[in-house]
Amino acid sequence: MIQALQVRTQPPRYRWRIVAGGGLLLAAVHTLLLHRLKLGDFTPDLYSVFALYLGLFASRQGRYVPSLALGLIRDFFSLGLLGSYGVLYSLLHKAAGRARGKLDPERPLNVFIMALGGTFLVNFGYHSMLALSGEGIGWSRALARCASVAAASAPPAVLLYPVAHYLLHKLRVGRSGGYWNI
Repeated sequence: MIQALQVRTQPPRYRWRIVAGGGLLLAAVHTLLLHRLKLGDFTPDLYSVFALYLGLFASRQGRYVPSLALGLIRDFFSLGLLGSYGVLYSLLHKAAGRARGKLDPERPLNVFIMALGGTFLVNFGYHSMLALSGEGIGWSRALARCASVAAASAPPAVLLYPVAHYLLHKLRVGRSGGYWNI
C-alpha cells in the first residue's frame, strides 16, 4: 500500500525520453527496416502498437499528452494529413482505457485482440480522413489494407509488450495497479 502511494505521488519518470526516443526509433525502424522488407500491405504498424501500449499501461494522469505527442511525431515523419495521427492516437488512448476495464492487458490473447482492433481502427480512421480530403484509395481497398496491417501488427504487440515491461523495470520506473509511472 505504501509503495503504491509513493509511486502515485512521484512525478513521471522518463516520460518524454520514452515518447520522443520511441517515436524517433520507430521512424528509423519503419524507414530503414520495414520499408526495405517490401511486405506490401502486410507491414506492421508499430507506431499504433506503441500508442496502444501507452494507452494501456501509462499512468492515468499522463496517457493523453504522450499519445498526442507520439501521433504528432508520426505526423511529422509521414507525408499525410498533418495532425491526423495526433487525433487518432488521442482517441486510441480513450478506447484503450475502456478496453483495459473489460480485458486484462497482461494476457497475451487479450493483447492480440486489442492490438488487432486498435491498429485496424487507427488505420481505418486515417483512411477515412484521407477519403474526406479527396485522397482516399477506395473503401474496399482501404478495408483490406487496414485488416492486413492489423493482422501484421497484433503478433509483434504480443512479443513487444513483455519486452517493454522488462525495459521499464530495468529503468526502475515505478508500477502501481498495473500502470507504469510514465
